[in-house]
Amino acid sequence: MSTPVTLPQLQNMHRMTAALVIADPQYLPLFHRIEREIEAFEASGDAITRARAIAARYKASA
Repeated sequence: MSTPVTLPQLQNMHRMTAALVIADPQYLPLFHRIEREIEAFEASGDAITRARAIAARYKASA
């Protein structure tokens, strides 16, 4: 069973693959994949924050 990847781990991978892409563009697909993973990670955090705010509003009005 694998553990979830954290945002700092993704950011570290992003920095490492950036260096790889500079040395050899064949790593560009991996670089793009990590960028998409970071975007998805950040978007899910934003969605959770929005959901908490909505739930708090409904709880306050109940």
